[in-house]
Amino acid sequence: MADPDTDPGQGPGGADIDDLAAVYRALGHPARLRILTELAARSQACCGEIVDVLPLAQSTVSQHLQVLKDAGLLTCDVRGRTCCYRLSETAITRAEGLSADLMQRLASSAGVGCRKGIEGKSMETSE
Repeated sequence: MADPDTDPGQGPGGADIDDLAAVYRALGHPARLRILTELAARSQACCGEIVDVLPLAQSTVSQHLQVLKDAGLLTCDVRGRTCCYRLSETAITRAEGLSADLMQRLASSAGVGCRKGIEGKSMETSE
């Protein structure tokens, strides 16, 4: 069993953190964000349709689509030799919830730490 102190993907919410990290890695390229934005404006799009609106080669778009699919953000409906992509509503909703939870925990922790630091400093200077 992994040690939660040395393996940040383990411990409370560990699998969730790993999943969220995979989503963030997939979102870490402007082309993939553009692809997601394009798919959000449509119900679905095939690779060729996405290539038509992005200044990228078909092979590059295919690679980016695969990264998004591997992260679970897209589903693919195969039609002959063509794959039409759509957003995975379930995965996006889950990532949104995990992100919100993480940001709340970080903000809460940062706020408490800052207040303690400020209070401690003001107490030291008043003496």
